[in-house]
Amino acid sequence: MGLILAGGLLCVLYLLRFSWDGESWPKTVVKTASLGLPALALWLMGWPGVFVAGLAACVLGDFLLSRPGEGALRAGIGAFALGHVAYIAAMAGQGVLSPAYVLPAALVALAVSTEAWLIPHTGALRWPVRAYVIIIVAMGIVAAQTGQGWLIAGAVTFIASDLVLSMQLFGLLSGAASRVAPFAVWGLYVAAQALLALGLAP
Repeated sequence: MGLILAGGLLCVLYLLRFSWDGESWPKTVVKTASLGLPALALWLMGWPGVFVAGLAACVLGDFLLSRPGEGALRAGIGAFALGHVAYIAAMAGQGVLSPAYVLPAALVALAVSTEAWLIPHTGALRWPVRAYVIIIVAMGIVAAQTGQGWLIAGAVTFIASDLVLSMQLFGLLSGAASRVAPFAVWGLYVAAQALLALGLAP
């Protein structure tokens, strides 16, 4: 529990001090430890290994996205994609999936819409971003089919966080929206991970 508390305090520190700031090693350390410590705690407490592996991949993604350069960004996208694949496996292991239509249809529509408003702005990252959109939407669809509220809420919140992040990364925000975005991205992201952890608790 101490590791989770320490991670929570670091999450708050990152939100208030680093989320809006430029690249630095202190920012990287705080961001990585914010969920790295809880990931270790959940592993020690017996959470499903595939979920912990997914969370660890996301922690690696946090590290990479906090570093400068397109190479780090590309690798970070890959790390988060692996995290979502692990989350899909963890959710599928919860039992028989039930048909769901409304949320999956909305997510597919959202994915298709990115071809108009997001992909044209991604440059050389267009195919990695396309692949990532498909994977995270698949995670949301599987969450919907579990019928479990925590997992559905976690998946939708994660997608919301990444929507804002994508607009921030590729220059689609300006003015007040660009100033608020870092806080929204981090708050939604941490909430999403917490909701998924609750939904996959042993």
